[in-house]
Amino acid sequence: MSEGRRLLSVFVAPNELFTDLDERPRWLVPFIILILAAAVASVLPRLLLPTEVWLDAMRQQLPGGVEMSQEQIAVVTTTMRSPVSVALNALGGILISGGGAILATLFFWALFSILGGKISFTRSFAVVSYSSLINVLGMVLIVTLTLILQRLDIQTSFALLPVLKPNTYLYRLAAQIDFFTVWRLIIMGLGFSVVANVPKVKSYLSVIIPWILLSLAMAALRFGFSR
Repeated sequence: MSEGRRLLSVFVAPNELFTDLDERPRWLVPFIILILAAAVASVLPRLLLPTEVWLDAMRQQLPGGVEMSQEQIAVVTTTMRSPVSVALNALGGILISGGGAILATLFFWALFSILGGKISFTRSFAVVSYSSLINVLGMVLIVTLTLILQRLDIQTSFALLPVLKPNTYLYRLAAQIDFFTVWRLIIMGLGFSVVANVPKVKSYLSVIIPWILLSLAMAALRFGFSR
């Protein structure tokens, strides 16, 4: 299977993709796409959105009655698009996405090995890297909507539900349940089932349960910091 077909198959024919990766594991191209997309997604809004949009977002984070001083506004305006600031944001996006993919690979490689799956690190990295293209699609959508609508609060999670009140635990938890993340988990569950040669139900549970536990912990952590 050609590389272009692999990249497309993760969206339209994932079972065919993972069967191919089981025989010839590859991960470099999707991993490069992931970190480049993360870098661009971190930088583009900073470069293209009006400064006032960022200032409004910062003002909303301040306690009631607190205003930004002219000196603070000047510092934000001066540093936001500086080469150093842009480079650090791009580096941060690369480290978070690339590092997250590597940690996920190590975790699932160990987990499926413990569960009796026949899996190598390379095959595990291939599953994680190709399934990450789902998140890349999410990045493209969010950045596009951010630039079109000139808003920094674009979401693709259940936090969009109007019944949820901001700064509550349920809101923080709903923010973890992102459409593209759930889609990626489904693809990963299928991928590990194929390359580790384990039943699909066992594979899906092995992928989804750790994510649920992590989501509960992250929501509690963010809720605690917001109080």
